[in-house]
Amino acid sequence: MFDKMPETYQFQSLVPLLYAAEQKSLDGRPTAIGAFNVNFYSQAIGILKGLKKENAPGIVQASKGANQFQGGPDKIAYMVEGAIKELGIEDELPICLHLDHGNAEVAKLCIDKGYSSVMIDASKFDFPNNIAQTKKIVDYAHPKGVSVEGEYGKLEGVEEDIVAQKTVYANPERVPEFFKKTGCDALAIAYGTSHGPNKGANINKVKTTIILDCYKKVIKEGLNLKNWLVGHGSSTVPKELVKEINLYGGDIRDAQGVPMYILKKGIALGLRKINIDTDLRLGITATVRKYFHDNPRIESRYPKTLGRIKKAFDGEIQMVAKGKVQDPKTVIDPRGYLGVIDIKLLRNPPPEKSGLVELMGLIENRIADHVAMLVREFSSADLAHKVEWISLEEMAQKYRI
Repeated sequence: MFDKMPETYQFQSLVPLLYAAEQKSLDGRPTAIGAFNVNFYSQAIGILKGLKKENAPGIVQASKGANQFQGGPDKIAYMVEGAIKELGIEDELPICLHLDHGNAEVAKLCIDKGYSSVMIDASKFDFPNNIAQTKKIVDYAHPKGVSVEGEYGKLEGVEEDIVAQKTVYANPERVPEFFKKTGCDALAIAYGTSHGPNKGANINKVKTTIILDCYKKVIKEGLNLKNWLVGHGSSTVPKELVKEINLYGGDIRDAQGVPMYILKKGIALGLRKINIDTDLRLGITATVRKYFHDNPRIESRYPKTLGRIKKAFDGEIQMVAKGKVQDPKTVIDPRGYLGVIDIKLLRNPPPEKSGLVELMGLIENRIADHVAMLVREFSSADLAHKVEWISLEEMAQKYRI
């Protein structure tokens, strides 16, 4: 384990990464940067391995729930910095550490604790109040060089503590107004995708023409090299992962993601950041379930770690994630079943005596393969050397100009 905080890595704001994606897109090769959610150390390693494999810049993001799970945003920053140091990519890959779906309180805390970017989701408010709430965070973040993402419109489904809601599409006419009045750098626009693994019923609600119309307005106002559109609810939900989970004791039904052709069309029409969370949860859950099947009774050798995780899947230990008790048959959030062991073991490289080394290695490799595939599809492979590294101090100066 790390005995102290790693030497501070120079996390990048969203700005240089999305600028590079826009420049490549203007050259005729539509590109987006992948944003991958993280909850524990080996998940961070897997994401970064996948990015390293493809020489791709990337966004590692943690939700409000992930920050709570690890004990605060400083713990997430410590964890991701440690993973970067372990892989020796300090001078190779530009990585943004981003808050996903935060409120004002959490956004300010993340800014103060080492994040280089935050999302303030004030989409539950009406348009004027959304702008006002977003601008408050911009005014707090930009003097520190930290970038800000807002949200306009509403996505269906449930994510973290966001209540279930119906789609409210972004109005392209108001997108430039949102950028100008808030000063935010990126904007998640609702065009019909949804959160969670059950997007099937909502696929017919996807309207990619909204992306094009929003992007046209951004271009017309000359904002596209400093303001970017973001796609949320974009996991592909691979059928083979759902099948594997169910083969080894799960009961996931009606799971369907956003088809890759829609994501690629969205990128071609103007999206420069694509959020991926559910895919990683499914991959982790499939790996853990298969591991216990392939290694019968191994949990008895490590009762405080593998033993407790296995009991959680068997319903003998209650699983809680997002503040709710999880059904062992349908759980895909790894915070549910990994949360039953000592959290410190999930913040650092797993020690040999914990019995977690082999399992976490399998998780890392599975995540790495999926991340590498996605960044190839998003055309951000080999883009790392095109990103201009800008310190947060330099970004703060650019915001003042």
